[in-house]
Amino acid sequence: MTKKLSKSALFSSLRRKQRKHEKLLARVEKTNARLERHKARFLALEADIADLEGRLSEPRKQKLGKRAASDGALKPARLIFNPSSGRDDEDNAARLAKVVSSLRAHGIEAKVGLKTCGSAARDLARKAVKSGDPLVIVAGGDGTIGDVAAELIGSDTVLGIVPTGTMNNVARSLGVPLVIDDACALIGMGTTRHIDMGRVTSAESTDAEYFLECAGVGLSAIAAFGGQSFQKRHWRMVPRALRKFFESKLCSMRVEMDGTVVEATARMVTVSNAPLMGNKMLAVPEGKMDDGLLDVQVYDGMGDAELVKHFKAALSGSPNEIKTYRVRQVRITAEDKVLTNSDMNIAPEKHVIEMEVIPKALRVIVGNGIGLTVPVEAAPVAPTFAEDPPVTTADSSKPEDELALVDG
Repeated sequence: MTKKLSKSALFSSLRRKQRKHEKLLARVEKTNARLERHKARFLALEADIADLEGRLSEPRKQKLGKRAASDGALKPARLIFNPSSGRDDEDNAARLAKVVSSLRAHGIEAKVGLKTCGSAARDLARKAVKSGDPLVIVAGGDGTIGDVAAELIGSDTVLGIVPTGTMNNVARSLGVPLVIDDACALIGMGTTRHIDMGRVTSAESTDAEYFLECAGVGLSAIAAFGGQSFQKRHWRMVPRALRKFFESKLCSMRVEMDGTVVEATARMVTVSNAPLMGNKMLAVPEGKMDDGLLDVQVYDGMGDAELVKHFKAALSGSPNEIKTYRVRQVRITAEDKVLTNSDMNIAPEKHVIEMEVIPKALRVIVGNGIGLTVPVEAAPVAPTFAEDPPVTTADSSKPEDELALVDG
């Protein structure tokens, strides 16, 4: 039972708390000022790193085709290369040679492993962690990056990215340039951040799925299924995806998020770790990959026309406002069983799906990305989410020793 206080006692209590507030405010302001000074020094240090890396790489570029740079200061790394990513008209042998030689110019000696399937990429990543490799570089698209990242969670192995996929949402969010030499220059700089990953679980399964970009239920999973079928040219699956899309209907869902409960009638719920998803859609403009939170969007009551309008706007970079819940955990209970996706991986239909964030799951080499709380301002220029780099032809010259380190 609350004790009844006199007016004088209430006034005294108020004054005490106000004085305490003033003292704490002064400490907060002092801490913020100190943080800003540290941040300025930190960014200045990264600018010095960028300058030094550039000055070292220029003479190395003049010596490409020889066994190694003359300074002998090459850092070892494992390169996981996906030969099936990107456009069909690209010469994969030339592109691999370009990646290897560019990494060498930027101080990295890469031992190459080929991704023949998702399990092969995961196996290469596991071996790298087990052997204590300090750096694993993925030359591929979002799917390959996700496969490798799941195996690096909690390890000391740093992830580097050379984006050669079709969407490259992860690279765009993290500010990794889409031009091979610029991406390798960023890896040479070695500017890292800790980023989060999401994990999907279910009471109906003991297995967990991980995601870097976005997970979802309902229409989100159907769209991911269709996109995956189209991207991987599984043409016989496209009609099935379209049929599921048109058959989908509003479903009653209970969405529990860190104590907040939303009762909705929706065709989809998305849970994002990154600002981008799908076909370079800016789904969560303020989304960060290093804030220790997931961004949940419940498309309550939205029909076909409203959803099409929303995602069309997201593709153009100006999504319509939709309430976003920033949470650590979410539990979705659907009246009818619904499909679930974690990035492009599709799980069987379930009634109950749980998702959680894994804070600071990975150390990743990053640039000036929209998905970072503190971007690397001195990083090589990366395109905005809606832009693509100019089309260039990979250097067709392949010195005999350039691909000598292919492993598997």
